[in-house]
Amino acid sequence: MYNIELDFDEEYFVNTYGSKIKKFIKDELAINTVRDNVFEFDIKKFMHENIEACDITDHIYENPKLSEDTIFQIFKEAYLELFSTNESRNLEKELEKIQIAFKNPVGCDRKIDEVTSSEINNLVKFEGNIIKAAKVCALLKKACFVCPSCGNIQYKTVRDYFMPLKMYCRNQNCGTEMKLDQDNSTYANIQELEIQQPIDLMKNPDDPPRSIRTFLENSNGIYSGRVDVVGTVMKKQSRPNMPVYEIYTRSNSINVSENFQKIEVKDLLRDGEKVELLKELGKNKNIIDILSQFLIPQIKGHDLVKKAILLQQVKGCIKYLPDGSELRNDSHILLITDPGIGKSTMLRRIARLFPQNGYASVTTATGGGLTANVVREATEIGDGWVVKPGVFVKANQGTACIDELTVDKNVMKFILEAMESQTIHINKGGINVKLPAKCAVLAACNPKYGRFDRNLGVVEQLNMPQPLLSRFDLIFPLKDNPDRKRDAEIADHILSTHYESATKQYDVLADLNVGGITVDDELLKNYIIFARTCAYIEDNKNLYLRETDSKLLKTPSLNKNSMKMIKDFYVDMRKHGEGNNPIPITARQLEAVVRISEMHAKARLSDKVNEKDTKVAIDIIEECLRQVAFDPETGTFDIDKGMGKIPKSKMDKMNMIMDIIRELSAISENKLANKDEIIDRAEEFHIKEIEVEDLLEKLAKNAEVFSPKFGKYRLT
Repeated sequence: MYNIELDFDEEYFVNTYGSKIKKFIKDELAINTVRDNVFEFDIKKFMHENIEACDITDHIYENPKLSEDTIFQIFKEAYLELFSTNESRNLEKELEKIQIAFKNPVGCDRKIDEVTSSEINNLVKFEGNIIKAAKVCALLKKACFVCPSCGNIQYKTVRDYFMPLKMYCRNQNCGTEMKLDQDNSTYANIQELEIQQPIDLMKNPDDPPRSIRTFLENSNGIYSGRVDVVGTVMKKQSRPNMPVYEIYTRSNSINVSENFQKIEVKDLLRDGEKVELLKELGKNKNIIDILSQFLIPQIKGHDLVKKAILLQQVKGCIKYLPDGSELRNDSHILLITDPGIGKSTMLRRIARLFPQNGYASVTTATGGGLTANVVREATEIGDGWVVKPGVFVKANQGTACIDELTVDKNVMKFILEAMESQTIHINKGGINVKLPAKCAVLAACNPKYGRFDRNLGVVEQLNMPQPLLSRFDLIFPLKDNPDRKRDAEIADHILSTHYESATKQYDVLADLNVGGITVDDELLKNYIIFARTCAYIEDNKNLYLRETDSKLLKTPSLNKNSMKMIKDFYVDMRKHGEGNNPIPITARQLEAVVRISEMHAKARLSDKVNEKDTKVAIDIIEECLRQVAFDPETGTFDIDKGMGKIPKSKMDKMNMIMDIIRELSAISENKLANKDEIIDRAEEFHIKEIEVEDLLEKLAKNAEVFSPKFGKYRLT
């Protein structure tokens, strides 16, 4: 194979660019220190300051390994000229640990599926998601060889990890194979990563995404996220007896990409016309209702649910406590639906809305697939333990759409930590990492009997642990109740959807016209992105256009009237739980009202959260409570009922049944209470026979009572 490195003329390179490179490096060292033994050589910045040397990019692109070696020698000279002193005897040895990393290369941007055999030995830059990460290991970077015959010492920089590490003595008349002196060799960290092409960069999102293996030198350990990679394309022979090679990349530095939201915000801020268009769109007083309908046009009705999902995408305000810990600004939503409502359609639509949104169905996903896995897999380096980020980690800064949530109980326990702390802790195989999972959760499931039983409460029909259920801010039961007028509207909507999709003559699925502004899917996405960040946009503009420190952002806040409304709502609701009454709401619902109020204010492009926003939030919370936490027996809200616990009214009846069993068994010869007598006594307290049977079953399940003989009970 033709080796393009033979074309590299080091003498020409140094004579042409050496002095300019040295001056550039000295200027950079004056303002930037070397971090983690890596000096980033910013090619774009160098070319900007040395316009006459712009053709350097061709040499670096075609010969990255030799260019790196030559620039490193120039770097050492510049560093020693700046910092060398009589006392710094070990400086040169320390310099051997430093590596040159190319930053902002020009003309070598590729997608992962474009990194082919034609790019071998070339420099490339690509973007992707980490789907597999091995442990950090030690790499022999600069090998020290000693000749056993004449004692000659030679050094060799390791560039190709898969070539035999051999060296022969260069002394005249010697030529002996040298031995590796491991103690005097120089080492660097190395980590093996597998990086996958993002869906938004694929020609066809339905095609299987391609991935490439990358070896990251000087790595401190990176296990998840979307990354920008600048590296050299290399090859490794697959089989000893066949000229077939695998392609991989070697990189000195990988940078975690800015999340999609920050990139989009920067693009919007640079497009003044688009900003003005979005501001004009936000002036429509019904904009939230209009966009929530447009968000999921395939589904008819369920207006409140659509509004809640739209607000979920806008997100609440970023806030930090004095100790630096961040308050959750994401809202978690659970949809419990009869079959045929369209829950999967809703989830898939939201999953496709933004690149950082993700979708998974528990019918095919494991707990580790949702959060993160540490598994043994074949790797080129290390002991085979690798981290595989799951849907929650990949959906960081976005929304994790989880379908069929209750299908597997074992899976549900995995996502509890992710929903509460928005992090995933991994401790296995010697890997101890904390992965970010700052995402909202939009989950859906069916009742455990397939359809809703009208004789039972909503949460009673949900096969979900109480701690997980309590993490959801909003729970919406969507029931399929026959109604002639509504059924006709749904039929017309479905038929129109199919007709328009076939004929391309769109009406129901057409773009919206809002006050003369055409709203298509792209503008909807832009509006959501803008709504997340538009408040105090002038104050925050400079922050968004550079590396954003979220702690410095100015965000909307509750006004005094809004705070009073929330306080009054909370106190009035809690008042109903005084004495022996059930607890109607807890502080969780209070925080949910705050988050939804902030989302609604941002969605209408306001920099203040006022009474209108709070009223909408309270209405949404009350509607959810009405559907899942209302106890018809007491006529009040019971948060225990809404969180999957036994409501107080039923708990009182259970205690009554236990008192009856205690009394009857005390006067019985065999110390057992007869079921018929229990039923008769319960009727005196207005407890029906069917309720008694249900209560006895629950008491037995909770091991409060047991039945040694059929129809006979006693307390445990």
